[in-house]
Order: sequence, then C-alpha cells, then structure tokens
Amino acid sequence: MDNNKHDAKSPESEANPIIAPSATTDEPSLPPTSSSETQAEADAVKPTNTTSNAAALTKSSWAIRFSILLALGLTVCAIGGGFVLYQQLQQQIQQQQLAQDEKNSALQGQLEQALLQPNKRIDQLEQQQLNDAKTYQELSKLVENQSQLQDRVNKLAERSPTHWMASEAEYLVNMAGRKLWLEKDPRTATDLLKSADETIAAMNNPALLPIRKALAKDIAATASIKATDIDGNVLALDALIEQLDKLPLNRRDAEADATEDAAITDDLNDWQSNLSKTWKALTQDFITIRHRTADAPALLAPEQQWYLVENIRHKLLQSQLALYRYDRAAYHQSLMMARKWIQTYFDPQDHKTIEAIAEIDKLATLELDPITLKSFTAKPLLLQLTSYGELTSSEDAPL
Repeated sequence: MDNNKHDAKSPESEANPIIAPSATTDEPSLPPTSSSETQAEADAVKPTNTTSNAAALTKSSWAIRFSILLALGLTVCAIGGGFVLYQQLQQQIQQQQLAQDEKNSALQGQLEQALLQPNKRIDQLEQQQLNDAKTYQELSKLVENQSQLQDRVNKLAERSPTHWMASEAEYLVNMAGRKLWLEKDPRTATDLLKSADETIAAMNNPALLPIRKALAKDIAATASIKATDIDGNVLALDALIEQLDKLPLNRRDAEADATEDAAITDDLNDWQSNLSKTWKALTQDFITIRHRTADAPALLAPEQQWYLVENIRHKLLQSQLALYRYDRAAYHQSLMMARKWIQTYFDPQDHKTIEAIAEIDKLATLELDPITLKSFTAKPLLLQLTSYGELTSSEDAPL
C-alpha cells in the first residue's frame, strides 16, 4: 500500500522521464547542433513524458484499491458464510443430541417398565397366595359350621312331638317380662310364670327339671314385689285435675266486710257510728283496707285464678309421670306442692276443697317399690329347648 502512494513529483519519478532514448538507432545521425538547441529540445520533451507517467500511476493505484476492496468483500462473505455454516452445524448437533436424549429416555422407560412387570407379577402372586390362605381358612370354618348345623338339624328331626309346648312356655315367659317391666304389673307376671311352669310340667320330661327350678326361682322373685295400682292412682289424679276449675277461691274476709251492717240509726247518741258508716259508704268504692296477720297469705285476684289452676295441674301431671317412672321422691314432692297451693289459695271450709285435700293425702300414702329384678333365669334355658329340642351344656349354648 505504501508503494502505491508515491506520486509523480518524487525524485525517482522525475528521473525516469529524463532518460534519453538510446542513441543507437537505424536512423541517420543528425548533424551536431549547438548546446543551446539541445537544451531547448530537452526542455520541450520533458513535460510531455511526466504527464503520461502520472496518468499511468493513477490508473494503477485505483486498480490496486479495487482489488483490495474486492478481497476484503470476499473475505467478509467467506467469514459470514462460515458463521452461518457453523450455526447450522450447531443446530444439527443439538437436534441430534435431543434426538439421542429422547431415544435414551424411551429406552430407559422401556427398561423400567420391563423391570416393573416381574415385580408386579411377584406381588400379584403373593397377594393371591394370601387370598388362597384366607379362603382355605374360611372354607374350613364353613365346613365346621355346616357340620354343627347338620347336627342341630338331626337333633330337631328327633324332637319330641310336644315341642310346641316348649314354645308356648317361652311365649308365656316373654309376656311375663313385658307385664313386669313395661306395665309394672308383678301380679299378672307371676300368674304368667306359673302358667309356663305348668306347661313344662305337662311335658313329663325329667330332663327339664332345671327349667322348672329356674321358673320357681323367678316366680318367688316376682311374687315378692309389692303390687302397686299405677293405673288406678293415675286415674285418681286425672279426676282431681278435672275438679280444679270448680274449687272456690278463699274470699272469707271480703264476704265478712260485705255482710257488715251499714244501716244508719235515728238515735242521736249513735252519731259517731252513723258518721263512720257514712264515711265507709263514701270511700268503699275508692279504697279497700283489709287487716290481716303477718302469717296469712294475700288474697288472690280472680283474674289470676287461671294461672294458679294451671300450676297445680302441672304439679299433678308431674306426679303421674313419677308414678310411671317409679320415682318416689318426685311423686311425693309434686303432690305436697299441689296440696299446699290448694290449701292456701282456695276456700278451706268448702267441701270441694276438703275432698281435694283428702284425696291428695290418700294418694301421698302410696309406696313405690322399685323393681330390682332385671331378667328371668328360665329364659335362656327355654331358648335352648326351643332351638335344639333339649337342654345343652353351657359350652354349646348360643350367645
């Protein structure tokens, strides 16, 4: 590049055009001239040679530059093409790598799946073995139950023709339990147990003596329970509740004030009493004064009688509920509260009030004995008799 930049004014470029052409030519030699003429001709030829050399150098410099630019462009194109090829090669390598990874993953999944199948099959075989063991145990148990059932069927087939009498005795014992625990009627329960004992005795089988012994024990325990007429006492309480609306309130003081003599005499000596009677007659419609002791309860207003009657009815209903529950304390407490309210707020001289109080006192003397008997000892024995046709041992008895 530095050699191409030399211009025509340098000493080297100026020296070349000065070189004179060779004197050895075929032309005839000219006659010698003077030195002044030779110098003039040289000066005339010199500008023409310099101009032609400068033009040639300029053309050579542009060609070199174009060649350099063309080389640079080709280099840049080559570099760009190489980069593009490099990118494409990298993409191809990445795609091949991804394809290889996917293939490896697929192969690994297939390998794992191939390994899981034998393990799964082994687990299935173990589970099947356990199921077979359980099935064998259940089958053994079913065979045993079947043999026991066959024995029972054989025993039922050999039953006595009087087996219906055992069922009747069992039914009588069940009815006795209902009468005793549901209806609180030990008397009827005792009669039903006696009927069951007579039925067992009619079978005339010495092997049934344990049942008769258990029935005798149940009869004695039931007969020892004191019979209480629950229904009769409940009906008596109902009659007493219906009579509450007919009881008169306590108004003795008011009636005594009303019957007091209010007539005015003509005697002048009675002017004080006449004045007092006149004053009372004027003020009785405005103010009423009653003198009572501290222990006497206040009179009940007529419009409040309904509340009083409802409260007493509520207490009597509580007494009925306590009867059904055999709750002695609640029964007596409710009755005594109702008696106190009747005696306090109703006329104690009226025969209806006297009869109501006497009825409550009579009901209060009722004694409620709780039933401590929980079950009959003959019932499981009768169940064995009706199920197997005979009494079995305690080990074979059903639960």
